[in-house]
Amino acid sequence: MKKNKGNVLTIIICIVVLIAVCVGGFFLIKHFTGIHVSLNSDTKFDITFDTKANVKADETPVPQNWSVSMPIFMYHFILDDYGPYPDTENFLKPETLDEQLKYISENGYQTVFMNEFDKLYKYEKPVCLTFDDCFVYFYNNAFPLLKKYNQKATIYVITDYINGENYLTEEQIKEMDESGLVEIASHTCSHQYLNEMTREEQLHELRDSKQRLEEIVGHEITNVAYPTGLNNDTTVDICEEYYEFGVEMLGGTYNSLVHTDKYRIPRIYANRTMPLETYISYLEQAKVRIN
Repeated sequence: MKKNKGNVLTIIICIVVLIAVCVGGFFLIKHFTGIHVSLNSDTKFDITFDTKANVKADETPVPQNWSVSMPIFMYHFILDDYGPYPDTENFLKPETLDEQLKYISENGYQTVFMNEFDKLYKYEKPVCLTFDDCFVYFYNNAFPLLKKYNQKATIYVITDYINGENYLTEEQIKEMDESGLVEIASHTCSHQYLNEMTREEQLHELRDSKQRLEEIVGHEITNVAYPTGLNNDTTVDICEEYYEFGVEMLGGTYNSLVHTDKYRIPRIYANRTMPLETYISYLEQAKVRIN
């Protein structure tokens, strides 16, 4: 009799262990594969499947065939009074930028950074706002407007000018970078014509400006704007080693099917006398197509 009781007890223990192993296994499967396991009132296992369990919320599958048309606007100074400066078209009034950002915000356009260039399939109506040279006027007049409308912009900084008269300080650059609204990018060290330089001179301008900015913001700098848009094959060769993208000055609306060189990306000159209607006509070209 004692032997039979011992056998029964052993069987019960084995059954309990088996059930525990099965339940534990199911919940491990749930964790790693997205199978949901629950025990209902009839003591039966209810199993459901969630194929998206391990897909992060910010991950968007890359379409096999996609193309994009996106206006990339090039600004310079955001300032009412251009003083003695001869190129008055470079001085956009703050009220004009306010008007443009208001239209972008109210009409469903999505401002993106240049470092998002290979992720544009995530958007429907992308537009990129870029600012060259970036004296302190950007911090004083443009940055507050970006915060007002919660819009993003990429600024191209001349590193030899940092902390200089009327220029951005390291603290201002870091503050804007940390805001999440401003991408910091290179506009070379000294803003000289790259196409007139030797390879070593270009290497200094492109590599050292990148390194200086990375020391300030603490992360990688991925793109560059060529001063006055001028470049040559040597420029591109160096940029392929240090950057992911390079932008020129002119060329109209970017189209991924036409502009296939990611180191010669065209932009649209947003000058002082551009009417809002013209600006809107460029915005209306923004479109992502999934073919």
